[in-house]
Amino acid sequence: MRQRSRHSGIQNSLRLLLGCCIGAAVLVGAQARADVTDELIERLKAKGILSGGDYQKLKQRRAAEAKDAGRKREAKAAAPNGAVAAPDPHFITAIDKGVGVRIGDVDVKLSGGIDFFAVEQFKGQVTGSATTGGVVGGLVNINTSTVNNSNSTRGGMLGSSLVLSLATNQMGYDLGATFGFYSVGTNVNTGASPFNANSFGVAYGLGTASIDLRQVFGTIGTPEAGTVKIGRDLAFFGGDIILYDAMLLGVGLPFRNASPGFTSGHIGSGYVYADWIPQISYTSPSFYGFDASVGLFTPLSQAAVFTGTDSGNLSGHDQPMLQGRVRYKGDVAPSVKLTAWVSGLTEQQRSEGLVAGDALPAGQRIRASAVDGGAKLDIGDASLVGYGYYGDGLGTSVLFFDGISPNGQTRESYGWLGQGSYTFFDKLTLGANYGISYLQSNSYDNVQNYNAFMLRSYESYVAFARYQLTSWVMLEANFFRGIAKNQSGGAFSSNALAVGTLFSF
Repeated sequence: MRQRSRHSGIQNSLRLLLGCCIGAAVLVGAQARADVTDELIERLKAKGILSGGDYQKLKQRRAAEAKDAGRKREAKAAAPNGAVAAPDPHFITAIDKGVGVRIGDVDVKLSGGIDFFAVEQFKGQVTGSATTGGVVGGLVNINTSTVNNSNSTRGGMLGSSLVLSLATNQMGYDLGATFGFYSVGTNVNTGASPFNANSFGVAYGLGTASIDLRQVFGTIGTPEAGTVKIGRDLAFFGGDIILYDAMLLGVGLPFRNASPGFTSGHIGSGYVYADWIPQISYTSPSFYGFDASVGLFTPLSQAAVFTGTDSGNLSGHDQPMLQGRVRYKGDVAPSVKLTAWVSGLTEQQRSEGLVAGDALPAGQRIRASAVDGGAKLDIGDASLVGYGYYGDGLGTSVLFFDGISPNGQTRESYGWLGQGSYTFFDKLTLGANYGISYLQSNSYDNVQNYNAFMLRSYESYVAFARYQLTSWVMLEANFFRGIAKNQSGGAFSSNALAVGTLFSF
């Protein structure tokens, strides 16, 4: 009996010893795998197989994985029976990526940038019929002198920004809230136009810079069901191309450079500005790289902003604007990534009969529609972008600007943009693009209300050089040439040179 008990005790001791050995082996194995991964990364860097940028990305990813694993072990150890403990609402940690913190189960993140450029715009050149009547509706000739150059230190196309994002998960739903503040840092004249914070500037002392709350929206979603967005954000139609336009990080055409008050841009030359519009929209989950979006957007008025009496006004809104998009993002081959999209919009607009001189009876309705599409192809360090759009009643440069004639007849508009760039040593990017937009006159314009000076086309040529000094600081120089032509062939052209910095985080 005593012998059997001793034998049983030895067996129990062996079991305990074996369990300890297995546990130790598992822990050592996990650490060994981590050590092997780190050693492999270092060897690939030493042999020159990994570039400096790839090396830093892999090291950051390894550090984030290790931090996340440690956090999970701590949470599991603190919970009873190995269950995952609920986050302490007063417990604050740094988030894994970006500038921000995690407070309990809420990620609080700040992002944004500061961009300023020294801009020299050379005096405008006028030819043909534009010497007597100009180009009515051309952006390139807005406050551009034909006598003197103009110089300013101003914000670029993106402008400076501060974006606050909150994210959490409640009852299985991913929830988010975003507030985006933008400014160009130069004096704004809020009473000068209907553009409010984006109004033309004034170059006088005691001025005040504008603050443009472009983004304010919330999101509700799950990985399986997709995401609903409610609030103000960038629209679908024209939204992708403005994000891929290289001038988003540069200057492009310096509107009103002698007295800047709002962002510069490439808008109106190759695409129509998407705008930031209040919306209730939905985006599906990605399926083999494809996703779809659809939304109800607050309707915008047809406006005679640029061409004055050459356009009618429709400010009646009895239906929402509808927009939708289908998009693909994926790797189509090793080191080859493709992003492609098609989007569209449609909106019914009505006349209120309030504007004197309009040949539009009260209640008349007109539908404006448009479609666009584009693709971005990244092949190693090279990037190519192609885009085109067509609209009926869409207008030019900005949504529904000069899209109809005074009698309510729609005008066709269309355009395209091409861009190419190459990045050397993960630091220096050189590139160029070309864009052109057309506004087609209709039979009313040509016969009953002919205006030889109304805008016909607006094209631009851009060359840029960009150097990534640090992960936060980018240096850029770009040259821009814009040419606006009227319906009778007269032209107004101007060149500009910009050098500056973009701080981003």
